[in-house]
Amino acid sequence: EPYTWTSGMKTPIYCDNRLLISYTDERQKVIEGFKQIIQDNNLEFDVLGGTATAAIPWAAFLAQELDKPMVYIRPKPKGYGAGNQIEGAIVNGKKVLIIEDLISTGGSSFSAVEAVRESGGICVAVIAIFTYDFKKAITKFKEGGCKLLTITNFSTLVNVAKKDGILTDRELSLVLSWNKDPQNWGPKYGFPNADKG
Repeated sequence: EPYTWTSGMKTPIYCDNRLLISYTDERQKVIEGFKQIIQDNNLEFDVLGGTATAAIPWAAFLAQELDKPMVYIRPKPKGYGAGNQIEGAIVNGKKVLIIEDLISTGGSSFSAVEAVRESGGICVAVIAIFTYDFKKAITKFKEGGCKLLTITNFSTLVNVAKKDGILTDRELSLVLSWNKDPQNWGPKYGFPNADKG
């Protein structure tokens, strides 16, 4: 049975980076990966912003390591209290580096970019652990004028999985066909996308 994403789209794989926060060695490798991206791209920033909820711990780990202020960014403003979308330090006039755990279509990640911009901040880039390399996300960031950088990606994942015998030839073919046309993959194989209304 395929997984169902929040969007209702069916997928044969699910990359759960949340598991990584429980393992200290792997967690440190991710932090080192983020630091390498920052160094390689000469990213200068005042504040780290973690997207809610999965990237909040990653932003916290990295902020502690780099001795930087941190905020977290909700998908939308709270409907109660102060009604904030961004919690933590003030981002107005500040350079913000957004931390994301995973990029699929880019919609939720780019909404964090827009939230920073609407709050008067300057989004330096979005850096993430992983991307599915969907054209939709690449286009979204390019057209939105925001740099997107990741530690690893879909191509690397499937190549390692195939090399290590985790995926059979048939499974590899299914996963590659999904990546080329994720919206229509489920219905093509008899798994209609869920109606998320």
